[in-house]
Amino acid sequence: MKRLFRPTLLVFLCLGLSTAWAGSTLHVGPGAGTKCATGCAGDPNLLAGAHHVDIYQTSGGAGTLSQPILVIFGVPSMFGKLFPANPIKQVKAINAYPGGVTTTGTSNFAQGGTYGLKDPVSDGFFGTMAAGQEVYSFLGLAGANNSNSFTNWLAEDEEYLDLNPTGFDIHVFAVNAELGPEGLINLTLSSMVPKGTYIVAYSLADGKPFAVPFTEAGLKCSY
Repeated sequence: MKRLFRPTLLVFLCLGLSTAWAGSTLHVGPGAGTKCATGCAGDPNLLAGAHHVDIYQTSGGAGTLSQPILVIFGVPSMFGKLFPANPIKQVKAINAYPGGVTTTGTSNFAQGGTYGLKDPVSDGFFGTMAAGQEVYSFLGLAGANNSNSFTNWLAEDEEYLDLNPTGFDIHVFAVNAELGPEGLINLTLSSMVPKGTYIVAYSLADGKPFAVPFTEAGLKCSY
């Protein structure tokens, strides 16, 4: 999939410049307090900060998401299977964002069976997604947008980040925190996430799937 911006522009976007934003159900951004926390046209959204990421519910009329919220990391396979321990060390929810009530939450390795999630290989590692697959169906999570495919992830990594992974190692974490309409969950990470890693999320509200399309996924564009 070709993008309209060139590699030099991607570098500027990675540093925080933004253009227009088209809304979606869930958005992944570079953390509370940043200009792209609730939306930024990166297609996907570019995450330059080393230790922060946020999940934002873009709909003002939807319900509160079921807990846990699954946070999914797709790490280029050349980096090896990371995260022997849970990298999410702090969870804060802000409902609504900004200026709403702030509460703390928890996170753990995700467990098989959550919303139909398949069993992990070990701890939070759920296997390697390869050509012809997309992340939500790979994990057994039904009803999500299918645009987070190996093809789309590879195209962005290859053309703009000079990476050519043969697969993406999928790690899933269960975050227990309230995420209501126009709410935001801010995650502080204890370890560096490699360049080229994609971050998406999944949950349910009133039995309906809430997920992140490729256009609102988070992409680590620096270490």
